[in-house]
Amino acid sequence: MNLKKIIDKNDIKSRIIEVSNQINSVFKNQDIVVFYIEKGGKPFFDELSKYFKFNYEYESIGVKSYEYDKSTDLKWTKKPTLDVKDKVCLLIDDILDTGQTISKVRNYILSLGAKDVYICVAIDKKESRIANIEPSFKLFDIQKGFLVGFGMDYNEQYRDLEDIYEISI
Repeated sequence: MNLKKIIDKNDIKSRIIEVSNQINSVFKNQDIVVFYIEKGGKPFFDELSKYFKFNYEYESIGVKSYEYDKSTDLKWTKKPTLDVKDKVCLLIDDILDTGQTISKVRNYILSLGAKDVYICVAIDKKESRIANIEPSFKLFDIQKGFLVGFGMDYNEQYRDLEDIYEISI
Protein backbone atom coordinates (compact mmCIF):
# COMPACT_ATOMS: atom_id res chain seq x y z
CA MET A 1 0.00 0.00 0.00
CA ASN A 2 1.24 3.44 -0.92
CA LEU A 3 0.23 6.73 0.69
CA LYS A 4 0.30 10.01 -1.23
CA LYS A 5 -0.28 13.19 0.78
CA ILE A 6 -2.96 15.30 -0.87
CA ILE A 7 -3.97 17.75 1.91
CA ASP A 8 -1.59 19.15 4.51
CA LYS A 9 -2.64 19.56 8.17
CA ASN A 10 -2.05 23.33 7.95
CA ASP A 11 -4.46 23.59 5.01
CA ILE A 12 -6.98 21.56 7.02
CA LYS A 13 -6.66 23.95 9.96
CA SER A 14 -7.10 27.02 7.73
CA ARG A 15 -10.24 25.60 6.16
CA ILE A 16 -11.63 24.61 9.57
CA ILE A 17 -11.40 28.23 10.67
CA GLU A 18 -13.09 29.45 7.46
CA VAL A 19 -15.88 26.85 7.63
CA SER A 20 -16.46 27.41 11.36
CA ASN A 21 -17.03 31.10 10.59
CA GLN A 22 -19.65 30.11 7.99
CA ILE A 23 -21.31 27.77 10.50
CA ASN A 24 -21.25 30.43 13.22
CA SER A 25 -23.00 32.93 10.96
CA VAL A 26 -25.76 30.42 10.12
CA PHE A 27 -26.35 29.31 13.71
CA LYS A 28 -25.84 32.67 15.43
CA ASN A 29 -28.16 33.07 18.44
CA GLN A 30 -29.57 29.54 18.07
CA ASP A 31 -29.44 26.42 20.21
CA ILE A 32 -28.26 23.54 18.03
CA VAL A 33 -27.97 19.78 18.46
CA VAL A 34 -24.69 18.53 16.98
CA PHE A 35 -24.06 14.90 16.11
CA TYR A 36 -20.79 13.50 14.87
CA ILE A 37 -20.51 10.08 13.34
CA GLU A 38 -18.03 7.77 15.09
CA LYS A 39 -15.22 7.08 14.53
CA GLY A 40 -14.30 9.10 11.48
CA GLY A 41 -16.16 12.28 12.39
CA LYS A 42 -14.57 12.65 15.83
CA PRO A 43 -11.25 14.28 14.82
CA PHE A 44 -13.13 16.73 12.59
CA PHE A 45 -15.69 17.51 15.31
CA ASP A 46 -12.93 17.96 17.92
CA GLU A 47 -11.14 20.55 15.77
CA LEU A 48 -14.20 22.29 14.35
CA SER A 49 -16.07 22.67 17.65
CA LYS A 50 -13.16 24.66 19.14
CA TYR A 51 -14.38 27.57 17.01
CA PHE A 52 -18.15 27.29 17.57
CA LYS A 53 -19.69 30.51 18.90
CA PHE A 54 -23.25 29.29 19.43
CA ASN A 55 -25.00 27.19 22.05
CA TYR A 56 -25.06 23.49 21.33
CA GLU A 57 -25.33 20.09 22.89
CA TYR A 58 -23.60 17.22 21.18
CA GLU A 59 -23.47 13.48 20.98
CA SER A 60 -21.60 10.87 19.03
CA ILE A 61 -23.61 8.41 16.98
CA GLY A 62 -22.36 5.19 15.49
CA VAL A 63 -22.98 3.62 12.13
CA LYS A 64 -20.98 1.17 10.11
CA SER A 65 -21.20 1.22 6.35
CA TYR A 66 -17.77 0.22 5.07
CA GLU A 67 -15.86 -3.02 5.15
CA TYR A 68 -12.42 -2.90 3.58
CA ASP A 69 -12.96 -0.44 0.71
CA LYS A 70 -16.54 -1.43 -0.14
CA SER A 71 -19.72 0.34 0.94
CA THR A 72 -22.14 -1.97 2.76
CA ASP A 73 -25.61 -1.64 4.28
CA LEU A 74 -25.96 0.79 7.17
CA LYS A 75 -25.73 -0.77 10.62
CA TRP A 76 -26.40 1.33 13.74
CA THR A 77 -23.89 0.84 16.54
CA LYS A 78 -25.10 3.86 18.56
CA LYS A 79 -28.37 5.64 17.80
CA PRO A 80 -29.02 9.28 18.80
CA THR A 81 -30.47 9.78 22.28
CA LEU A 82 -30.66 13.59 22.49
CA ASP A 83 -34.07 15.22 22.05
CA VAL A 84 -34.20 16.76 18.57
CA LYS A 85 -37.92 17.54 18.35
CA ASP A 86 -38.37 20.94 16.67
CA LYS A 87 -34.62 21.61 16.83
CA VAL A 88 -32.03 22.37 14.19
CA CYS A 89 -29.26 19.78 14.01
CA LEU A 90 -25.76 19.70 12.58
CA LEU A 91 -24.44 16.33 11.45
CA ILE A 92 -20.63 16.09 11.18
CA ASP A 93 -18.68 13.36 9.41
CA ASP A 94 -15.30 12.86 7.81
CA ILE A 95 -16.42 12.21 4.24
CA LEU A 96 -19.48 12.38 2.02
CA ASP A 97 -18.87 9.66 -0.55
CA THR A 98 -21.82 7.64 -1.90
CA GLY A 99 -24.03 9.74 0.35
CA GLN A 100 -26.01 6.72 1.47
CA THR A 101 -24.76 6.72 5.07
CA ILE A 102 -25.28 10.43 5.71
CA SER A 103 -28.60 10.43 3.86
CA LYS A 104 -29.95 7.58 6.00
CA VAL A 105 -28.67 9.15 9.22
CA ARG A 106 -30.13 12.54 8.25
CA ASN A 107 -33.50 10.97 7.43
CA TYR A 108 -33.49 9.11 10.75
CA ILE A 109 -32.82 12.33 12.70
CA LEU A 110 -35.61 14.08 10.76
CA SER A 111 -37.93 11.17 11.61
CA LEU A 112 -37.27 11.93 15.29
CA GLY A 113 -38.83 15.37 14.77
CA ALA A 114 -35.83 17.57 13.96
CA LYS A 115 -36.77 20.85 12.26
CA ASP A 116 -33.76 20.61 9.93
CA VAL A 117 -30.45 18.76 9.63
CA TYR A 118 -27.41 20.52 8.20
CA ILE A 119 -24.48 18.41 7.05
CA CYS A 120 -20.81 19.28 7.52
CA VAL A 121 -18.03 17.10 6.13
CA ALA A 122 -14.28 17.36 5.84
CA ILE A 123 -14.29 15.83 2.36
CA ASP A 124 -17.00 16.04 -0.29
CA LYS A 125 -16.13 13.25 -2.73
CA LYS A 126 -18.53 13.08 -5.65
CA GLU A 127 -16.91 10.19 -7.56
CA SER A 128 -19.28 7.54 -6.23
CA ARG A 129 -22.27 9.66 -5.18
CA ILE A 130 -25.47 7.65 -5.32
CA ALA A 131 -27.77 9.48 -2.91
CA ASN A 132 -29.16 12.87 -3.90
CA ILE A 133 -27.52 14.79 -1.07
CA GLU A 134 -25.05 17.66 -0.76
CA PRO A 135 -23.24 19.00 2.30
CA SER A 136 -24.24 22.31 3.83
CA PHE A 137 -20.59 22.91 4.77
CA LYS A 138 -17.37 21.23 3.63
CA LEU A 139 -13.64 21.67 3.90
CA PHE A 140 -12.54 20.22 0.57
CA ASP A 141 -13.84 18.81 -2.71
CA ILE A 142 -12.04 15.66 -3.84
CA GLN A 143 -13.19 13.99 -7.04
CA LYS A 144 -11.81 10.47 -6.65
CA GLY A 145 -9.52 8.14 -4.75
CA PHE A 146 -9.63 6.24 -1.46
CA LEU A 147 -8.63 8.60 1.35
CA VAL A 148 -7.15 8.06 4.81
CA GLY A 149 -6.11 10.33 7.66
CA PHE A 150 -7.96 12.99 9.68
CA GLY A 151 -10.52 10.40 10.77
CA MET A 152 -10.73 8.43 7.54
CA ASP A 153 -9.43 4.89 7.70
CA TYR A 154 -8.72 1.74 5.80
CA ASN A 155 -9.86 -1.11 8.08
CA GLU A 156 -9.20 1.00 11.20
CA GLN A 157 -5.68 1.92 10.04
CA TYR A 158 -4.35 5.42 9.24
CA ARG A 159 -7.27 7.19 10.98
CA ASP A 160 -4.97 9.19 13.28
CA LEU A 161 -2.81 10.74 10.56
CA GLU A 162 -2.99 14.54 10.75
CA ASP A 163 -2.75 15.02 6.99
CA ILE A 164 -5.05 13.49 4.36
CA TYR A 165 -3.63 10.90 2.00
CA GLU A 166 -4.77 8.97 -1.02
CA ILE A 167 -4.06 5.29 -0.50
CA SER A 168 -3.27 2.85 -3.29
CA ILE A 169 -4.54 -0.60 -2.35
